[in-house]
Amino acid sequence: MFSKLYMLYAKRNSNRTPLEDFNTECFAGVLNMSPGILDSFIDFLELSRGEYKVTTQAHYSLAETSNCIIDMVLESESTVCFIENKVNSKEGWEQLDRYTQVLNKYYANAELKNKKNIHLKYCTKNVDIKQRAEFEFSQFRWFQIGKLLAENHNDDALASNYLNFLQQNGMAIDPSISTDTVVTLKNFRNTYDTMEYHIEESAKNFKNAFPKAKLAKRHKTDRRNDLEAKNRISNSIPYPLKDTSVNSEILYSIDFDEVQLQSQIWLSKDHPQIVKVLELAEKSKLFEFIQNYDIGLGLRNRQPLYTFIENENSDKEIKQWFKESFEKIRKFIEMTPELGWSDNVIIRK
Repeated sequence: MFSKLYMLYAKRNSNRTPLEDFNTECFAGVLNMSPGILDSFIDFLELSRGEYKVTTQAHYSLAETSNCIIDMVLESESTVCFIENKVNSKEGWEQLDRYTQVLNKYYANAELKNKKNIHLKYCTKNVDIKQRAEFEFSQFRWFQIGKLLAENHNDDALASNYLNFLQQNGMAIDPSISTDTVVTLKNFRNTYDTMEYHIEESAKNFKNAFPKAKLAKRHKTDRRNDLEAKNRISNSIPYPLKDTSVNSEILYSIDFDEVQLQSQIWLSKDHPQIVKVLELAEKSKLFEFIQNYDIGLGLRNRQPLYTFIENENSDKEIKQWFKESFEKIRKFIEMTPELGWSDNVIIRK
């Protein structure tokens, strides 16, 4: 049933098939329609028993211009549990941080009369380890849900249908150790060193594009943190705009999730210049991707790494691509003095 519905959805939405959203809605439907499965899931999450309401895509306001959408919320009189669900992607930028902000604002506030036990959960298909100290945080994976259904509800038609859906989408088995994992592990150090080489090779051109700028320090620990938190290797210039009260940066990177080269100007969501920057960026035609998230604005140019496969001149062409992308960023800065760029990124003639 679920697999057929997903195939129908995918057919009618050929340009986008959000398996994550579809899966979340299906699982929430199973929980709402089967009290026995809901009780098993509550026990699995180690929540206190009670009458739980299960909602998806729950909207919470964080500020006047900022909202946060929670994938799944389980709430009873005594307990609230936020769950972020992922399938083939990893945590979005500051997603769990934003969940934490909502929990603090609406459930952990000392002034609230009816405070609740608070839980934060992160569910994935693949391994994506997180370390968080807030609330009752824990992680689980979809294959564990499949195992829960198979072992405790194999006579339930709804559970069997949903389990079949998980199996058909590769979510009902533990994919931690696979052929790809072994091959990747064997080649990981060489792959990492190669990507690091390309970032360092372009550092000189980055500095030449912005000769007065101070690059963010990149110690080995910072590089590992960058790789773990954002799945990329990068160099950056912090605060290219004069207003330093809110984060902004110029950055170039090799992104491991999307397997691509990337350069960008980034402004956090509360930056006072964000509306003007967006307007001028769209007029400039210098960026292939202008992405305005609820967490911030990214002006980006990208190039897939596969375009350099088996290319004898790949090192030179990667270096040239980055150089040209830096020139586009610099041109945008030169075209928009009204934005109030910091002196460290302005080229004085």
